[in-house]
Amino acid sequence: MRRLIGFFAAMLCLALPAAAREGRAVAIALDVNSGAVVEIGDDGTSVAGLRGEKLAPPTLWVRTVARHLTGGQYDWAVGDKAALFEKGAVGVEEDPVPSGEIHIAFRAIGDSDQRLLVIANGYDRALVYRAQIRRDGRTAFTDVCTVLPGVHAFEHWPFAIDRITLGELRLEDWPPDTPPRCE
Repeated sequence: MRRLIGFFAAMLCLALPAAAREGRAVAIALDVNSGAVVEIGDDGTSVAGLRGEKLAPPTLWVRTVARHLTGGQYDWAVGDKAALFEKGAVGVEEDPVPSGEIHIAFRAIGDSDQRLLVIANGYDRALVYRAQIRRDGRTAFTDVCTVLPGVHAFEHWPFAIDRITLGELRLEDWPPDTPPRCE
């Protein structure tokens, strides 16, 4: 899997909405071209709100980042390695990050088999999570990176994935100027 983390810049829920209201952890399963908005509870570990989000067409910024990811220049960013870019690095203005929410979009890249996960972290703490991907009927964990406070993170797979499931979402304090942890 390739990843790029930007600085500055139909959903299936595997738990009942009541579980989120009671402060229990949930897993969020997204099929291709679907999204979700998550609110994390004050304790930083429970989901306080969860709703599906109909995806609008990708913005110019998301399309530009996807072109960078599929162009081969970040092929080295796998496993525990993250590619970081500064504001303006892709040549277009970054999308805003909504405050107090996590926005998640799981997309096909154009007409290709490639997949893109975009997470916008609107909190002042880093988002840590685990992810499983389903491909050809098989499910496996995949490596992901911490989503730093107030930014977008992109996870890219150069192959088809049917569904991604995010779980163990939690917010952690993150020292400034510390790169993301990828595992």
